[in-house]
Amino acid sequence: MSIGWLMATRSLVELACTPLLARWSDRVGRRRSLGLCCLAYCVEYGLLSVLQSTLGFSLVFIAGGMLASHNVIEGSCIVDATSCPRSRSKAFGQLFAALGFGFILGPIIGGELSAIHSGAPFVAAMMLSICNLMCVLVVMPEYLPEKRRCSHQSGGSVLSTLHAFKHLVGQNHQLQWYTYASALSSMGISAFITVRTIWAHDTFGWHGSQIGRVVATYGVTVVFAHFVLLPVLLGIMRGREGLLAQLCLLVHTARFTAYALAPHGGAVYTAVILSSAGSCSVPILQALSSQCVPEADQSLLSGGASALNTATQVIGALIGSHAFAHSLAGRSSASAHLLLCAMFCGLAAVCVGIAGIHASKNSDKPLKVKKRSARPWIAQAEGMHGMDASLPSPTMRGSMLLRGRWAKCGDSSPRHLAACSRLSKSDDGICALA
Repeated sequence: MSIGWLMATRSLVELACTPLLARWSDRVGRRRSLGLCCLAYCVEYGLLSVLQSTLGFSLVFIAGGMLASHNVIEGSCIVDATSCPRSRSKAFGQLFAALGFGFILGPIIGGELSAIHSGAPFVAAMMLSICNLMCVLVVMPEYLPEKRRCSHQSGGSVLSTLHAFKHLVGQNHQLQWYTYASALSSMGISAFITVRTIWAHDTFGWHGSQIGRVVATYGVTVVFAHFVLLPVLLGIMRGREGLLAQLCLLVHTARFTAYALAPHGGAVYTAVILSSAGSCSVPILQALSSQCVPEADQSLLSGGASALNTATQVIGALIGSHAFAHSLAGRSSASAHLLLCAMFCGLAAVCVGIAGIHASKNSDKPLKVKKRSARPWIAQAEGMHGMDASLPSPTMRGSMLLRGRWAKCGDSSPRHLAACSRLSKSDDGICALA
């Protein structure tokens, strides 16, 4: 139960501090702000490697959330260095590939090091953070020169963004149900991820190395799903993306149910591999939501959905930890929290179905917005194809897009705007998001 509160508090700190960090980087530059984040990671991991008290560990972990959202600055560097949507899309794709390799290698290395000493993974993370800090200070250029920096506050707070997002969602019933589906699926995934390490140890007797391997296997399936499987599925289900989102969410439901029924650890590996398609649900839901709003509101949709999903992940972490605590106390089934996660994903699939009913009712009415969805680079910036919804802890998807000016092409010349317009028209709806 304490783990749930710890993860939830860390996520809330990230939620509150990420917009502030993004705006501060607009004022002082990317190099200085990213260097501070790397330095904070060095200090955090260094302290976590030596602390023995639970209170001290918790305080350091929570405080580290203040400067943990370095992704917002990395995304800012890409936006500053590129001016065309296509080049931005390519750059974000490369960043996602790098994150994918880290998502695979990190758990394996950390798991093996934990067998040597409990503090060894934190020491390794600190050394990598020191290397990152040196690269930022010595190699990385400044992507935001002083003449382009903002001396005034841009964008709104998290609460004001959520209020505007609520108004935006209230105008479209279809978007409302897609939002419900996204929130429920985030809640279900977070409820499992928060306690999966303890669950694996308690159920199968796994230790760090075994848990690291299965998490790395899951990372492989996430990368495979978004780079290989998603484009194939979108091509097969063109025009039936709502049904595809339902099927992916039902795959999640089947995965958690299989975890609950797994007689041994090998069955968990089988469930992880066979449920790869479930990871495609997040980008498809993002795309379906994006089609419901005009181009001018894409940045608000992205930022609002990011904040909402982080909030629902916090709730999911609390629900999952409390449910598993009841299981450990013998007051409920050992698989109660897994069945709860399956229920959340199943309800999300139902919400997508209801959104489809609203879409069919309004099919004869003229659309008030263009069917075209957000530009590819916006979709990728919103979460690297939704990968961060599958990470071990909630992250700040789309935080940098709280500033609407970044949803526009960087070059305002008529020739460049015309070129960007032609590129945008050539994008094909959801396939562009893939």
